[in-house]
Amino acid sequence: MTLPKLPEASQFSPPKFLQSLYDLVPRICRKVNAQGGQEFTKTYDPPNLADGAGTTTTITATGVDPAAGHYALPSFSLNTQGIMLYAWVSAANEVSVRFQNETGGAIDLGSGTLKVKVTTE
Repeated sequence: MTLPKLPEASQFSPPKFLQSLYDLVPRICRKVNAQGGQEFTKTYDPPNLADGAGTTTTITATGVDPAAGHYALPSFSLNTQGIMLYAWVSAANEVSVRFQNETGGAIDLGSGTLKVKVTTE
C-alpha cells in the first residue's frame, strides 16, 4: 500500500471554524476599544494543563447579561505560551474564561491577573 504524498505545511489552511475566529477577533477588539466597555479582573492561577486539556473559571461582572448581546475579550498578565483564551458572558453578572492548551506539551502558567473587557453589540 502506498500512501499519497501530503501537501507542504504551508498549503494547509485552518479549519473554517478557527478561520472565522481569527477573522472575528480583530473586529471585536476594535469595537471594544472604540466603545470602551467595562473591565473586570481577578487574580487567577490556572492549573498545569496537559496538551489538549483546558480549564474554565468565572469572573464576577456586575451588569452584564447574556441576553444583552455582550462581547467578552480576555487577557492574562503573563505570557500564555500558546494557551488560547476564550471568554463569554455565561450568566447574568458572570463571565466565563476558558484556558485551552493545544500546544503539544504541558504548560503551567503560574498566578497572574485575568482581565476581561466587556461591551455590547
